[in-house]
Amino acid sequence: MGVKNYIVAIELGSSKIAGAVGVESIEGMNVIAYANEPVNGFISKGVVKNIDETSICLSSLINKLEGQLDEVSIKKAYVAIGGMSMKSVKSTVKIEFDEFTKITQNIIDDMAIENDNLFAVPEGYQKVQVITQEYKMGGDSSINPIGMSVRQIEGNYINIIIKEQFVKQLEESFNLADIEIAKSFSTAKINAEQILSDEEKRDGCALVDIGAETTTVSIFSNNIMRKLSVIPLGGYNITRDFSAEHISMADAETLKVHAGYNAERFESCIDKELRDNIIGARMAEILQNVNHQIKRSGENIACAVITGGGARLKNIETLFVENMPGLRTRIATEPLIEFNSSIEPKLRKGEISSTLYGLLKNGKEGCCQELPPTPPATMQDMFEEKQPEVKPVVEQSQPVVKEEEKAPIVVTATAPETKTITEEKEEKKAPEKKTEKEKSKSKGRTFGLFGDLFGNLGATLKQGAKDIIENATREEEDYNEEDNEL
Repeated sequence: MGVKNYIVAIELGSSKIAGAVGVESIEGMNVIAYANEPVNGFISKGVVKNIDETSICLSSLINKLEGQLDEVSIKKAYVAIGGMSMKSVKSTVKIEFDEFTKITQNIIDDMAIENDNLFAVPEGYQKVQVITQEYKMGGDSSINPIGMSVRQIEGNYINIIIKEQFVKQLEESFNLADIEIAKSFSTAKINAEQILSDEEKRDGCALVDIGAETTTVSIFSNNIMRKLSVIPLGGYNITRDFSAEHISMADAETLKVHAGYNAERFESCIDKELRDNIIGARMAEILQNVNHQIKRSGENIACAVITGGGARLKNIETLFVENMPGLRTRIATEPLIEFNSSIEPKLRKGEISSTLYGLLKNGKEGCCQELPPTPPATMQDMFEEKQPEVKPVVEQSQPVVKEEEKAPIVVTATAPETKTITEEKEEKKAPEKKTEKEKSKSKGRTFGLFGDLFGNLGATLKQGAKDIIENATREEEDYNEEDNEL
């Protein structure tokens, strides 16, 4: 059975690294796996600071995703990149013809190649993505000029560039985690495709992505991205200000998320007035920079769409009205198109970001491969530990062993010794002689008690009794003779 066309997406942020696996179905993109890992300072402002820790985090993320899949391993992933090292630079390619010429696809492709060759990438940067804005032909402009007959054509492009050092560190982290980067996309471009409506992009819109440490501003007009800029301010600025009031960073983050701006009732160690002052001041700083980027674009902007983690701050719309009057405001924490999910338990609302979903939609090439099959277990493997060791039984006639005749058991007895006064005197005078006497007595005081134990029992007992009497009589006579000799 072949591996399904599983698409793997990974988003790197300053607060967490998130990943998802999806497969295209009749109903649309179906998300079948999701996981995330916290980032503890090794990614800052969207830039990898510690390669080893980032690779460990990626490996852990991949293991979590693979644990939700069926016998497949993840080999590559589509990645969204952003952060302070990214910015946009405009460029123009112009072609003049000797006579009116119909624009073909080959001419459009040649203009894109010429842009790649002529655009001078700043030192220390490399190009990530090229976004075609529009084509101008005299006083007319068009997104798709193919088929038009013109004397000249001018193509306008936005080149998304990023610092080479960041790309190298990112690639090395993925290499250490044994994951190939299938293709990388600009986070701003991916988010715009999933969050902004055609009407918003046509009328003029600022997509404001408020992250943990950066805020990305993408300006759209006439359905085209006109400008991309990154501001080095984000939601952590509010958290750090709260923690300066002698509370932990964890408590400060909880306070920021759950209390928000101008909360009616919320019990905390920081009173409402101080909370509103901190949040109001930091958000005013961010939004004033956003407003500056809008003005620099020179585009007429009718609305602002807020996304990212900062968009979850309660009553953030009020802050936009106070700092950016005249703009319609919309909060967008999820893609416009709802996606299916077969993950159990079901994902919480907004858990998968629009960036991850956009990466899944843009992925074309399968990212997984089937695990090598496990060899089937043999009967011996299945019962090897349960089967006791069986020893062969050898049938043979056993010889009858004849019991050896046992010798009579001899019991040695010593008669009580009586001494006279004369003997005691003799012992004192001749101790050596006494020793010899005792040895002699010892040798003569043994007698047999039993006869053959395995013969006829009656005869044996009778004969044994007779022997005992004779031996006892003989012993007594020997004993008396020895005494007489002394």
